[in-house]
Amino acid sequence: MEFSKLLFNKTLYQLEFTDIMNYFLIRREESLNLEFKSFAPQGDYTKKEEAIKKAVCGLLNSEGGIIIWGAPVEVKDEKGNTMATGNLTPFDSNLDKDRLVNILTSSITPMPIGIKVQVLKDGNNHSIFIIEVQKSIERPHQFDNRYYVRLDGQTRIAPHYLISALMKSSNYPVIRGHIKLKHITNDGNNAVLRFRKLLYNTSDFNNDKHVYFKIVAAPGNIMIGNQSYGGIFENTFPLLSKGAPLVGDFTLIIPIAALGQEITILLNFGGEKSPSKTSIYKYIISVDHIVAGDVPDEAPYLQAKDENRLPSDVTDNTADQNIELIMNA
Repeated sequence: MEFSKLLFNKTLYQLEFTDIMNYFLIRREESLNLEFKSFAPQGDYTKKEEAIKKAVCGLLNSEGGIIIWGAPVEVKDEKGNTMATGNLTPFDSNLDKDRLVNILTSSITPMPIGIKVQVLKDGNNHSIFIIEVQKSIERPHQFDNRYYVRLDGQTRIAPHYLISALMKSSNYPVIRGHIKLKHITNDGNNAVLRFRKLLYNTSDFNNDKHVYFKIVAAPGNIMIGNQSYGGIFENTFPLLSKGAPLVGDFTLIIPIAALGQEITILLNFGGEKSPSKTSIYKYIISVDHIVAGDVPDEAPYLQAKDENRLPSDVTDNTADQNIELIMNA
């Protein structure tokens, strides 16, 4: 889920410093998915950074959300809710987004994914950090040997019953799916694109059964060996274990006349115990820029890539809204 878009109507990497300034022109309240961290110049910096790690850990173990580090100074209302409004508290920092992500992920166990950071600078080159955290599918996580959660708008040490529930709910393998362009040829009438498909179980000692995948491509005709499948190919496998990935190549045949338009390939996959995920790829290959042979780097052709997304990541609709859309289609 793109929390930044829900809060600011912009994706995380579209945000500018003025967007956060304008956001706090009115009083804002922390919530399950939103935490403020102002920066006071006095005090121990290490403790400030530890507070960020706790907050990230809490969001990973809860429903995900946004942390604004450099927010206005927080106050409590009469009900104990945390509020903030007014001037931001940017600070001098040599951290860039990659370094902060590395600090956070290396401090939390198991090492999490789904953490993004945007650094925004003011006119004095001081920084605020917008940290977007996705709900983790490998919960529970801990920092400094403690589990944290986001409850009632606050980051707290998690109670035993909740950690027990999280441990039970995370007992499923984590599968990742990828597609990559490997080879291009041109037979005069068609472009022949060979792709490699990979399904990889990243979980130790947790096999998945009845693993399935579906490849959907447009435009083009999918070929496996000498068999044509049109725009859709799907298959199942009885077992997927770590160290024994499912790897296979497929060919996409595209008429020369169709080149230059966007090529979209979707890989949907899952298993008996693992949730359905989707990876989406968009390519543009023009006649003038085809270089026949192996493709050591697909970047010149790849326009967009969005991998291993859960259904909840690609839509903000509720289940009822999705059902209604399907029934009314």
